Amino acid sequence: MRLALTGMGAITSVGRTADTACAAIRAGIARPRKVKGFALVDEESQERIALMGHPIQGYTEGFHLVGRWLRLAGGCLGELLAQPGLLPEASDKRFWASTLLIAVLPPLDADIFLSSEEQLPEVVRKAYLLPLLGMLERPIAHQDAKLVTVGHAGTALALQEGMQRLAGSSLERILLVSVDSWFDPLLLQRLANSRRLKCEESPTGLMPGEAGVCLLLESEAGARRRGAAVHAVVTGVATGQETENSPGGARGSARALSTCLRILLGRESKGLLPFRGDIYSDLNGEEWRALEWGSARVSLSDLLAEPRMHLPCAAVGDTGAASGALGVCLAAQDLRGRWARTGQSVVLSRSERGAVGSILLQAEGS
Repeated sequence: MRLALTGMGAITSVGRTADTACAAIRAGIARPRKVKGFALVDEESQERIALMGHPIQGYTEGFHLVGRWLRLAGGCLGELLAQPGLLPEASDKRFWASTLLIAVLPPLDADIFLSSEEQLPEVVRKAYLLPLLGMLERPIAHQDAKLVTVGHAGTALALQEGMQRLAGSSLERILLVSVDSWFDPLLLQRLANSRRLKCEESPTGLMPGEAGVCLLLESEAGARRRGAAVHAVVTGVATGQETENSPGGARGSARALSTCLRILLGRESKGLLPFRGDIYSDLNGEEWRALEWGSARVSLSDLLAEPRMHLPCAAVGDTGAASGALGVCLAAQDLRGRWARTGQSVVLSRSERGAVGSILLQAEGS
């Protein structure tokens, strides 16, 4: 199944709309700032070291965890819903009844939510998913709203599941909302304890970021019927799971990453191989990710001909579960604006707990 991308909304540290965020990232603009209320400690001198990150200044301060997720979701959804002529009013029950809402989040942590593993999905559903539906104020049925909680690769997994749901039901479109923020004190302390944060004393590591991104995707036939403008077309999705992996970020074998790309490019890019287009990656400055991608790159030498790599984290930090959707926005903007090297681009994601995902986008009409 092919899906037409007909709407986007985004809020990041360098732009509060999809257009401005993509333009800023494309231009290499970054606004790193000291993370308030948190500092690292030098092991030898015991001096406090400031941590730099990419918070959305003047927008997310004062919001914590689920409240911060909802704040980010409200920012990107507000842009999408406000676009003139893009979406019908809430009174159009047929349109919204045929819409599948998928909320993409980071992996859930029972300790943070003070809940048992068994109760955790229901706790987050009540704390986040139901308020998100209320924020939308659109008649989307509760059974057509679901959570995907795997982190970075969540967008790819959500699209894959959404395509399957659309193919076998009366649903016609997907509204995907991806949010994440690393600015929870407990999360930051865990990253610090694992020595995963970039700082003066550690030049490799991630810089925490946050973002909210929403995507509206529908069948090409449905987009034509509505007369909707198409930013790009999702022509393929492939996912996998690294088996040799430990939670919290550790190098795997790269077999799943390699297989995922091989399936995607071998199946969807016939006649365009070896691939030399653009790859939007969630590489974030951590050595284990770079080593894993290097292993995958070597094993895919027959399929990849020096593709052009894009690393959004250089501008907005590691945006976690929102990184895949942000990559889709960037790829779509470049394809539509003819800044892409070829007519096809790939968004590549790797979650900390082993899930991998790849999405192939194509310029409309190519």
